[in-house]
Amino acid sequence: KDALEFNSRTLEIRKHPEGDMHYARWYGTSINLPNGDVFVIGGESGTKNEASSIPEVWSPDTGFVEKRGAQFPAIARFNFKNRFWFYPHTYVNSSGEIIVIIGHGRNTNVYLIDVEGNGSIDKIGTKPFDSNKLGASIMYNIDRVAFLADDGALWVADISDSREPIFTQKTNIGWGRTNAGMSMLPDGRVIITGGGNSTEGDGNDINKAVRNVQIWDPVANTVFTGPKEDLPRLYHSSSLMLPDGTMFSAGGGAPGPLKNLNGQIYKPGYLFEPGTDDLAARPVIENWSQNIQAGESFLIAVDSLSEIDKVTATKPGSMTHARNCDARWLSLDFDLVNGGPEIRVYTPGRNIMIPGIWMISVIDRSGVPSKARLFGVSMAPLPDPSSE
Repeated sequence: KDALEFNSRTLEIRKHPEGDMHYARWYGTSINLPNGDVFVIGGESGTKNEASSIPEVWSPDTGFVEKRGAQFPAIARFNFKNRFWFYPHTYVNSSGEIIVIIGHGRNTNVYLIDVEGNGSIDKIGTKPFDSNKLGASIMYNIDRVAFLADDGALWVADISDSREPIFTQKTNIGWGRTNAGMSMLPDGRVIITGGGNSTEGDGNDINKAVRNVQIWDPVANTVFTGPKEDLPRLYHSSSLMLPDGTMFSAGGGAPGPLKNLNGQIYKPGYLFEPGTDDLAARPVIENWSQNIQAGESFLIAVDSLSEIDKVTATKPGSMTHARNCDARWLSLDFDLVNGGPEIRVYTPGRNIMIPGIWMISVIDRSGVPSKARLFGVSMAPLPDPSSE
């Protein structure tokens, strides 16, 4: 139930002064909300063989508040085999609504959660494909969430209309990838690492590990299959998009046939001159706003030699157990100021550009991204050190 607070200035961790969660949440999901609060849902109690079916919302002023009116019926009927409580896929749409998709099984329910007052819950649809509890998902664009099914199918959920989410199969990547990680490249493609082509034993069969990097292009609806990692990345594996445009894939198999306390770096093709091993010249963001408010514009400056085609923002989130629900990617509108190199960038509101740490990238006409710059969106100012 612990709620901990990390102070980035002093590098200290302490119990949060507003107290802990009301329920233990082994394998629970947490996401940031547009107003800066944190929504937590699901998880197992760990002690009484029951699940934590009542979601909670954390705010800095009140700590955690139960939302008893939004109790999940599928989670309340605890079933260790079905594991509906295991990291529910949870996303915020462009209207600021919370959409929850139960992961494990076929035809599992999709819910709309309202956290106002005591909270409420409504069933609004079903997920039409079969996926293990360790099947991956990611919000790759506004109101669009990509899912990996057990048979290798890649599905997309359109959650823009909370009355009726629409699921569409886009392609098949060739393998089921239980335990895979999905992250966003700065150009808007989805990169898939790790996992295995089996759902038995939590997908931890080393003989069925899929070590190839794969990249799905949502615009062209194509899948690139790249080189293999040296080691399988199965249960407890993780992945993270780094600011320099490379991909970090790590861990896996603890418990399992391997305990990989290591990682590898993958360099996507956009970092190289076409057909060569020579690194491409990259645009450079020389100045940028380190804190902005969602819905406002801000200025960045790039080197004068680059012709910029896109400005993108990536919220990297944080991944565990094939979940990265807080990640998202945006293509941002921009204008050149007096022909450049200064650029005015326009941002959407908080429902889309959720508060937190983001990475901004510029991409030139050859498709080469800059190194990303970290910036805060709609974040509270750091407290005065003298008051701590």
